[in-house]
Amino acid sequence: MRGSIVGIALAASLAGQALAQTPGAAVEATINHFTDAVNHGDMAGALGDLGPAPTIVDDLAPYRWQGAGAGGAWMAAMGANAQARGMTVINMRIAKASRIEVSGAGAYAVVPGALTYTFKDGHTEHAEGALTFALQRLGEAWKIDALTWTGPREKP
Repeated sequence: MRGSIVGIALAASLAGQALAQTPGAAVEATINHFTDAVNHGDMAGALGDLGPAPTIVDDLAPYRWQGAGAGGAWMAAMGANAQARGMTVINMRIAKASRIEVSGAGAYAVVPGALTYTFKDGHTEHAEGALTFALQRLGEAWKIDALTWTGPREKP
């Protein structure tokens, strides 16, 4: 009896470790790290999660960034847009991915998100939508190859 309890505990432990290291979990971990880095102004951390020549589509002009400098240019555009509109904080909250597909070294993920914008005068506006990602595994790491924000305009 004691041996079977130890065996069951060991099997459960190994199963938990296997689940924690599934490709889907690794993809979601990259997305979570990227979002946290952007929220905390950690440009180096966020850029480190991007592939070598990503494509980014967002709801601010010029709407699409592509290539080696896309991540930095997109972040600069977000900063300029926030400054021009009088925003002091932009915070993205993401939910658990509603869909993750992994095939070999490629992955696709859809993640519901909610943006909160805080303005200099103290009022906030909100927008809900989805982030859609395409990722590529480079070595042992998943890197974001493309991302798109889709959702309606923000509202008070």
